[in-house]
Amino acid sequence: MAHALEAINVSKEYSTVAGKVTVLKELNFHADANEFISFVGPSGCGKSTLFNIITGLLAPDNGHILINDKETTGSASEKMGYVLQKDLLFPWRTVIQNVILGLEIRGVNKKEARERAKELLETYHMQGYEDKYPAQLSGGMKQRVALMRTMITNPEIILMDEAYKALDYPLKISLESELLNVVKQQKKTVIFITHDIEEAVTLSDRVYVMKARPGEIIHEINVDLETDSRIIPERRLSPRFNDYYELIWRSIGAAPVLF
Repeated sequence: MAHALEAINVSKEYSTVAGKVTVLKELNFHADANEFISFVGPSGCGKSTLFNIITGLLAPDNGHILINDKETTGSASEKMGYVLQKDLLFPWRTVIQNVILGLEIRGVNKKEARERAKELLETYHMQGYEDKYPAQLSGGMKQRVALMRTMITNPEIILMDEAYKALDYPLKISLESELLNVVKQQKKTVIFITHDIEEAVTLSDRVYVMKARPGEIIHEINVDLETDSRIIPERRLSPRFNDYYELIWRSIGAAPVLF
């Protein structure tokens, strides 16, 4: 069976005044359908470069990106949507106008687009805010709108790059629970890039650990918290949570790796 997304021997170099710098070196990884995977690692390990390569915004020097066994290296795919740390909402458009933007670009009838958006507004508890502008929303509401804008095009794969980094802790926990519930219900594949080990352990089925430049995958960790709960505080109460946290922490290099 083909992976939802697969990277094969992906490498990337940048030219600097001091010479060439290898940012990513021969990365191999995959994500299967309905799987939540995360990438964690220290600053400078190339996570954002990897994100840009997966989305097709940047071509690797070597290697391939495959979606459902089809080559997509260096090009965008309609099967993929992404959410960034910055919501990038258009300030002159209302919530519902921001949400339906992707459908408008694809030529979907505006009435149909608005009906689909209203369903999402209920899912993300944003009823009554459809005619508000981004300046009238909290940070968490803006991130909900950004995620709805991605989800309304029904992508098979969702890429998220530090999407909740700027939010306060209680709000971040709430949105993580909401995210996990929605993507599992809708059977989405998620590739999540984060510096937050707790976030990676709590959300993920698997975690890829990267080392500092040149960015390489040094560990692949299967996460099983032995709970069906999609509520983040409950998942963090799992007896196995601390074991996974420590394993990833040590893998990154904060202490010697002990196996």
